[in-house]
Amino acid sequence: MNAHERLRPYELFFILLAITLYVVRRLFGIASDFDSDIEYLQNIPVDNSVIWADLSSYDQYVNNIFPTVVAAILFTTAWGIFHFIVSPEIKKKNFDASTIMLLLLSMGLVLASCYVFKEFKLFWRFRYDDFANPIGFNVYSIYRKLHVLTDAVGVMIIIGFYEVVAQAYYYTAELYEAKQEGKYQVLSNVILGISVFVIAFFALFGKVPELIVGSTGLIIGTGQILLTIGVHQFFYKRVIPYFAKINYSKQEHLVVPALLVFIYFLSVIVLYFGWYRIFHRGYFVGIVVLPNMLGGISAIIRWILFQEKKELQTQVFQKSAELTTLRSQINPHFLFNALNTLYAVALNENAEKTSTGIQKLGDMMRFMLHENHQDRIPLSKEIEYLENFIDIQRMRLDESHEIEIRVNIQTLNHEIYIAPMLLNPFVENAFKHGISFRKPSWIYITLTFDANKLYFKVHNSLHPKQENDTEKHSSGIGLENVKKRLELIYPQRYSLDIQQSEQDYFVALTFVIF
Repeated sequence: MNAHERLRPYELFFILLAITLYVVRRLFGIASDFDSDIEYLQNIPVDNSVIWADLSSYDQYVNNIFPTVVAAILFTTAWGIFHFIVSPEIKKKNFDASTIMLLLLSMGLVLASCYVFKEFKLFWRFRYDDFANPIGFNVYSIYRKLHVLTDAVGVMIIIGFYEVVAQAYYYTAELYEAKQEGKYQVLSNVILGISVFVIAFFALFGKVPELIVGSTGLIIGTGQILLTIGVHQFFYKRVIPYFAKINYSKQEHLVVPALLVFIYFLSVIVLYFGWYRIFHRGYFVGIVVLPNMLGGISAIIRWILFQEKKELQTQVFQKSAELTTLRSQINPHFLFNALNTLYAVALNENAEKTSTGIQKLGDMMRFMLHENHQDRIPLSKEIEYLENFIDIQRMRLDESHEIEIRVNIQTLNHEIYIAPMLLNPFVENAFKHGISFRKPSWIYITLTFDANKLYFKVHNSLHPKQENDTEKHSSGIGLENVKKRLELIYPQRYSLDIQQSEQDYFVALTFVIF
């Protein structure tokens, strides 16, 4: 179970708790404000009959509790459908009819949430005489069709932003699990910590504005989006690449970056203290702080993800090139060994045995030309190649002269796929170093498998080569080739145990099968 799956139950509980706390706090807060305003008018005093006559169109349950609770339920349902169902399908690029319908349902629930809130929610304010003295209440509605639409767009943007942050956390957490590098753990924890803090702070102290987008809010909201995009691009294109190139091990290189950071924060402080002379200070957070925070943080996340993608692409390219090189070494290596064997047979045997060997060699060459260039091949093809190789080797041996070859291969009852040419190099090595016409020799080959792994063992006698043997100082490219390919194709999913003594040589290879 990955970080994504482990977090989901806690995430759902936390969001439901945050929304519940917010709704309860707002309902109690509005009820308290309502009672306080009535008490204020009564203390002026304003006659109770006037107060209640003004409030005759206002009902606490219909115009406050109902729209707030229902809007929250519809919003939560819309978020849940999008986050838990639609978003994973979009991530998998599955845009079938079901996904599109659920996306439209989520958007419809957001629109319904905004409509219910605007349609049923009523507000009150003091009514004043000509001398600005409060003399009663004025009940009013802020329902406008345009406001419902623009607020729905604003809520969808909020849900979308949450999804971007959530996916960034999932991605960095999964990278840490895969690579166990501290930078990914720090990044995922920072994203999670900031997200939890912001949501909890809003649930306990925040307030959804009556108009998320609309009138002045439309202008401010558009400005915030444009500023955030601008800050994001500036940080991503200019600031982060500049700081990424700095050699932080040399102190003289830190002067200019430190000065730039100081100037940046000093500018923000000066702007803050001068802001209220021109604008309302409350807008400072929304127009200056938020765009800088969101733009800067999102640029950092984007840069890290881009660097990770670039690194992965480089690794894939390097591994692909190395695999191609290794594969190009396989064909001549085994082909020349087989040809040398057939040449010896042709000198000592009749044409019948030679023709059989040539047929098996043809099968092996077809394997090299076709299956050998695939990423995965059926195990049956690898076994067929292995058996052909052993049969060709047996053609030059007289097993009655103290040479014993045992082959035990488990019968296949279903197709298994492996990388090509992983088994035969060990068998070839056994025939190369385990056969002597002067001393007793033996080779035992075992191939078994279960539901998850393949087990391959080769145990052979060992005979030191003579000084005049042309292969005594050979490079052993076959075994080194296999070791490199195992590391590239089955990283952390294989085990290779090699044991050697003066009399014998043992290899046990185990790897995960597909």
